[in-house]
Amino acid sequence: MGRVTAPGEATRDCAFDILVEYAHADTFLNSVLTKGLCASGLERRDRALITEIVQGTVRMKLALDCAISGFSNRELSSVDEGVLWILRLTAYQLLYTSVPAYAACDISVGLTRRRLGAGASGYVNGVLRAFARGADDIAWPEKEDDPVSYLEVCTSHPRWLVEMWIAELGLARTETLCEADNRQPRLSLRCNLARSSREELLAKLIEAGIEAQPGDLAPEALLVRGTGYLNDIPEFVSGLFAVQDQGSIVVGHRVAPEPGMRVLDMCAAPGGKANHLAELMHNSGRVLAIDINPGRLEMVGESATRLGNSSVETMVQDGTTASADLGESFDRVLVDAPCTGLGTLARRPDARWRKSPGDIRRLPELQGALLQEGARLTTPGGLLVYSTCTISHRENQEVVNAFIAGGQGESFKLVSDERDGVFTQMFPDADGCDGMFVAVMRRET
Repeated sequence: MGRVTAPGEATRDCAFDILVEYAHADTFLNSVLTKGLCASGLERRDRALITEIVQGTVRMKLALDCAISGFSNRELSSVDEGVLWILRLTAYQLLYTSVPAYAACDISVGLTRRRLGAGASGYVNGVLRAFARGADDIAWPEKEDDPVSYLEVCTSHPRWLVEMWIAELGLARTETLCEADNRQPRLSLRCNLARSSREELLAKLIEAGIEAQPGDLAPEALLVRGTGYLNDIPEFVSGLFAVQDQGSIVVGHRVAPEPGMRVLDMCAAPGGKANHLAELMHNSGRVLAIDINPGRLEMVGESATRLGNSSVETMVQDGTTASADLGESFDRVLVDAPCTGLGTLARRPDARWRKSPGDIRRLPELQGALLQEGARLTTPGGLLVYSTCTISHRENQEVVNAFIAGGQGESFKLVSDERDGVFTQMFPDADGCDGMFVAVMRRET
């Protein structure tokens, strides 16, 4: 006869397995999470709990380690990795969820005993019982005394990032931005207006039991919760919508393609913007989507097929040599450049731990090179659009300013937006979307 599973054991076992695999995998947390949930066989409610505690544990890792260290008689650097993840996922439940303390502790001690042995469970039991008793008295850094340490620890952001944002944006905006990064955003969908109106799609999703409302940044946008697996939704299968953040949808509108135009998306994978551009053109004209990664480029074509976007063509191509290889020009060129992705930290809980100041120093050279190539491919009178999903002056404003100041930039003039001026920087706290940056330039000669 098999062992009887206590309530909550299966969810914590699954969460633990996902966290351990993530720690050893060279991939994003959400990929490991999706794989683990698909294999779990658990109910939707259990999968939702796993998602919350896994994403929350990784997101708040720095804060959790700070808290745990006050109740451990060992340096956390010497603690077994599996034990440390169990302590973190339990501390997350104790600090940030309504899970009863006794239940969280009991389940985690049992998990440790089963998976890591009796010796480890004794240590975990001691730390967690002390943590549960003393959680209200944790000595967090004080904002008034040391605002950098306060934001670093209490909002669980790398110190270098906090310092950079304070220097570029000021303390008040940095605080609200860090807080927004720690709130799980609603999933944003882009309605395929060629196949459905937003109102019709909204009604269908609500009828299916999905919490949905119109987005406020773009006429195609819907914000949803409780979708479950998208592949199970008939409206997704039939191409009535795609998953795309509102900020990215705004980028498509700033490109402003018109039916019949030749449009180039230079860093197209996984295809959200390329397919949106085709839809804005009513599939009249041509959207050439290029990317250096063949595997990711396949996703562009797959989405185009599902959405019915016949004007999208794909080509494996290095963007830094595109002008010599393509031998043609385009009415619209989008350079959605590789970046640090610091505007996506709310949706990608682990991204804050995968970036470094070295990335900020390294990427502008590539971004500038791509922008120069895009300029060579833009026809006179056409638009060159530079965008990223990051919040970093060095990757955004400074790249565009350097381009305008010399070389190909002499032929281009920045186009002002009514709301934002020549540079559009969206923020998760103020705009409720990814931190997208957009600059539009018109080729004069």
